Amino acid sequence: MLLTVTGSPRAATVVPGRTATAAELADATLGYRADSHADGFVAGATAAPPYRTLWSRDFGTVVSAPVAVGDRVYAVVNADDGTSGGPRMMLVGLDAATGRDLWPAVSLTQNEPQAGVSYGGGLLYTETARGTIAAWDPATGHREWSLTLNSASMQYPPVWYDGLLYLQDGRGTALALRADTGARVWTAPLAEYSWAPTVVDSTGVWIGFDGIAWNHLDLKAGAQLHHFQVPDRSGAYGNPVALGAGAAWMRSSSGDNDETVTAYDQKTGAAVRTLPADATPVFGPGRVYVAHRGEVRALDTSTYRTAWTYTSSVRAATVRLVAGGYVYVEDGDGRLVVLDERTGSVVWTYRRYPEPPPMSPNPAEEDWRGFVVPGIATSGSRLFVPAAEGALVAFGKA
Repeated sequence: MLLTVTGSPRAATVVPGRTATAAELADATLGYRADSHADGFVAGATAAPPYRTLWSRDFGTVVSAPVAVGDRVYAVVNADDGTSGGPRMMLVGLDAATGRDLWPAVSLTQNEPQAGVSYGGGLLYTETARGTIAAWDPATGHREWSLTLNSASMQYPPVWYDGLLYLQDGRGTALALRADTGARVWTAPLAEYSWAPTVVDSTGVWIGFDGIAWNHLDLKAGAQLHHFQVPDRSGAYGNPVALGAGAAWMRSSSGDNDETVTAYDQKTGAAVRTLPADATPVFGPGRVYVAHRGEVRALDTSTYRTAWTYTSSVRAATVRLVAGGYVYVEDGDGRLVVLDERTGSVVWTYRRYPEPPPMSPNPAEEDWRGFVVPGIATSGSRLFVPAAEGALVAFGKA
C-alpha cells in the first residue's frame, strides 16, 4: 500500500485552529452518527424544539451529514449545478448563527463522489472514494496535510480518537495515522474487504463486514484483539457497527422477511439479543431506539420492554440522533420528526423532501444519498438539517 503525505511546514509542529472545549465537545456532532461510537447520541445537547429557521443555504446538489462544533458548522457538498459533467465535492465552513462563509469553499482532491467530513483535536478531516485523506484548519480552510492510499475504495470519513486518526481503505487494511501530521502509526490486515465506517471506543477499533463478521483491533498497535464470524447471515450494505448498551450491534438479513439487528458481546462475540430492524439502532440514556418497517420502538436496555412506538405512514423510518431529551427521526415520508424521549409524542416536524409517490420503493436507511453520507447535526442550541436540492438549513429556539 502506497502512502504519500504532503502538507505545510507548520503542520508537523502546531495543531492549527482552536481545539473545542470540553463543554463544546459534549454539545457537538463530530461526524457520521454523531461520534466515534456511531451511537447517534449527543450527551450534552442544548438544542430543543420548537424551532424557528435561522438561515438556509443552497449548495448545489446535496449536503453531507454536517459536523457542528461550538459556533461553527461544516459539511461536504456536491456543488454541481448540472453544467460541470460530474460531482464537484467541496468542503464548506459556516458561521452557525448566520450561515455566512468562514472561508471560501475548498475543492477536495480527486473530486470523487463519495466524501464526508469529521472533526477532532482542532482539525477537520475529509476522505474521497479513491483514498485521499486530508486535514483542514477549521478556522481558515487551509489544508494542513493530505495522504493518498493506493487502490482504496472509501465511503466514510476517518474517526479521530485521542490524537490518532482511524480508518480503513475498503481493500482489507485498517490504518492509524497521527492526526496532526498524517504520519502512519500502524496498518493492520482485516478479515475481508469492507466499506463500513470505522468505530472506535476505549477498548479498540471496530470494523464490520457484510459476512457477518467484524474485527476488533488494538488502539495503539493495530493488533487483532478479536475476530468474530457469524455463519449463514448477510449484513446490511457496509454493515456499520454501532456501540451501545454494552454491546456491538450489527444489522443482518437471511431473507426479505428476516431483517434484524443483533447485539453481540464485545469480548466473546456471543449474540446477546436479536431484534427486528431495518435500520441501525441509536442509543440514549437507558434506551435503544430500533426501527423496523416504519415502526420506531423505544426499548428499555434493562428489560427490553417497549416504552413507546412511533409509526411512519410509509413504513420506513430511521433514527438519526438522540439529543437533549429528544429523538430525531428521519421519516420515509420526507419529514424530520422530533419526538419527546420520555413519551414518544411528536413535538416538532420539518419537511426535508417532497413526499414520495405512493407505492414507490422507500428504503428505511439510505447510507448514501447523492454521493455523501446522510445525517443531521446539533451544537450550541442549534439544529442543522440537510434538505432537498442541496440546501442546508439551520434552526434555533422559536
